[in-house]
Amino acid sequence: MPIETDVCIVGGGVMGAATAYSISRMSDRKIVLLDRYGLGNEYCSSNDVNRVFRFAYGGDQFYTEMAVESLRLWKELEKETSQELLIPAGLLMLEGDDEHANRFNESSFRMLTKLELGAHIYNGPELKKRFPQFQAGRAFFDPHGGVLLAAKSLETFASEAGRRGVKILEKHVTKVQDKSGLEIETAEGQTIRAKKLVVTVGPWSNGFLKDGLTGMTPTRQQLVYLKPSRDLERFRPSSCPVFFTDYHYGLPAAGINGVKISNKELIDPVDPETARRSVDQEQIEQCRDACRKFVPDLAEGEVVQTKVCLYDMTENSDFVIDRDPDHRDIVYGYGFSGHGFKFAPLIGKLLAELVLDIDPSFDLSRFSVQKSRRKPQLTSGQLGKGE
Repeated sequence: MPIETDVCIVGGGVMGAATAYSISRMSDRKIVLLDRYGLGNEYCSSNDVNRVFRFAYGGDQFYTEMAVESLRLWKELEKETSQELLIPAGLLMLEGDDEHANRFNESSFRMLTKLELGAHIYNGPELKKRFPQFQAGRAFFDPHGGVLLAAKSLETFASEAGRRGVKILEKHVTKVQDKSGLEIETAEGQTIRAKKLVVTVGPWSNGFLKDGLTGMTPTRQQLVYLKPSRDLERFRPSSCPVFFTDYHYGLPAAGINGVKISNKELIDPVDPETARRSVDQEQIEQCRDACRKFVPDLAEGEVVQTKVCLYDMTENSDFVIDRDPDHRDIVYGYGFSGHGFKFAPLIGKLLAELVLDIDPSFDLSRFSVQKSRRKPQLTSGQLGKGE
């Protein structure tokens, strides 16, 4: 027998779970959330220890304003669930040799200052006094940076959605068709009939898109967790901020006894079905080299964990949050390009608004699914790669 529902969400990463949560809060619609491998599976990029939160977005006021609203929504979720999901730490943007990164850091400082969000500049001696773990000639500080507990956040969205009646199923969707209503077919031979469909399948998105819509490129991102050679407590969020170097980013030890380091400029296109899920030794060495320059006590640290996750990169690193131009009952949320997690509660709300035919609370024209309506390709990796 077919499953009948008002809304079917395909893809149970953080965006799918946040959308289910938001729709269930805003309406009494029947909702089914499907994931091919089950929520929180090993292939799910959202199922990592932690992720970056920041207001700093170079000179891009729109993303900064989205981050401000997202922070409000994270705090609201924490209060509602009595769960700590976002640990304040600040974001330290270290000046180095890469002019692109340095320009991003400076423009972030100017934008945060313009918006009266409390940014600060540390020169070398002041930096050494305030954050002795780091070395650089100068650094810019975003006091609103922090560490999101990623797997815990995914579980919180999913459990809250389930508590509100969302049905969560492990199903592999193989076909979507419109037969006097949307029909979603699964590999198990099940049919789900839905009035609305939301597609949030990350690096698998291209398989759901018609020709002419904005595509995305799945890329392989390699994460390394290093345990400092001495005094781990100096690298906890209470003492150590999130940090950006020339080509890498790092998060203090939260949710794990290791500092996360990853290359924010790595471009490694892959097929999500066959992508290698082990980290290259070369990337571990590059992370160590970055630490030797900027965070010396981490450079020889023990590798306590590694992970490969997949990004869904658009050409310009802007998201896709939009209805299908030919079928308004199909809603897309993809192309989060390695910098979307921090916005999860807001993106879930925006996708819910599209599903429920409510005017979106942010202008979504920049996130159009139609190629002709999107901004040109981004040349800077700072916006979209790395978290």
